[in-house]
Order: sequence, then structure tokens, then C-alpha cells
Amino acid sequence: MKIRNARNRQFYDYWQSLEKAEGTVVPKRSAFRPEDIPSLLPNIIIYELVSRENIKVRLQGTAINERFGHDMTGGNYLDYVEDDRKNVASDAFWLMAKQPCGVVAVLEHALSSGRNITVESIGFPLHNDILPLDSSTPNPIIIYQSNEIEDLDPMGYQGDERLKLILVVERNIIDIGKGAPVFVD
Repeated sequence: MKIRNARNRQFYDYWQSLEKAEGTVVPKRSAFRPEDIPSLLPNIIIYELVSRENIKVRLQGTAINERFGHDMTGGNYLDYVEDDRKNVASDAFWLMAKQPCGVVAVLEHALSSGRNITVESIGFPLHNDILPLDSSTPNPIIIYQSNEIEDLDPMGYQGDERLKLILVVERNIIDIGKGAPVFVD
């Protein structure tokens, strides 16, 4: 497994160190302690799998807010995916929850200015052991670290620039102890 970005490697090592839910290879959500990885927080995204059509952005780090030009927290990730790829994108998230595995992906972010940014994102499931007030069954949680592969000139950013579209360039499944399922993009 190739991880290109050093912060993504640090996130992988941190995720591996988390206390696992009993009888599983997936760490507990309650074991995730943001204060343990302060330097990684600006590039964290936490997703809640509400339904096949709604991958809710629960938290988006400040560096990602700056990169995207706005905070997507509370929104549906699938709103930023091409219509003909929404099912595949949803399948990739649900695969991580149903057959526990990780994903490392190279993504192209198309911005409203016409610029594209290449990022590497690495994500893993968390066992949602924190029940929401309005439900007896918690939704699956997926946590990602997302970093640019090549440093960009900050002068290249435009004030009104916003994320328009996310395109997958490469996606690799990470075996976390339950096998690496086959996933076709």
C-alpha cells in the first residue's frame, strides 16, 4: 500500500493505535481523541452514513474549508459527486462500513475558478459506540484525512473559489484484518 503524504501516513498510524471494539478490527468512535493529533485536525473529515443517498459531512477541518472555499459540514458529500458516479461513491463508503476496510484514494477537486487540485485521502471506519439522542441504532462513521499531494502556491487561490466536483483518479482498498474486498470503480 502506497501512502504518498506524510500526514496521511501519520493518520494511518494513529488509526491503527486506537482501541478496537470488542470482537472487531474497527476502533471505537469514543477512542478517537482529537487532542491526540492536533496537527492533523485541519485535514480531517468525518462522515456519517445516513442512507445510500446521504453521506452526511459531520465535521470538516479548517484546511479543507479553505481548500474548498466553504464548509460542507452538515451537507451531503454526494452533492459534490458527478451524477453518474453517485452510486459508486456511496458504495465505496458503505463497503468500508459493511466489510471493514480502509481506502486510500487520489482525487481531483474541480474548483469553480477552473483550477484542479490533486489530493490524497485516506479513510477508515469507526465503530459508532455513541448513540444519537434520536435513534437506538447509530449510523456508521467514516473518518478521512485529506492532504494535497503537491504544494500549491497560496497566491493561486481566489476569494470566490468553491468546490464544484470531486473526481476519483485512483482508489485502493486497505486490508485492516478482514480481507480486502474487490471494489470496481
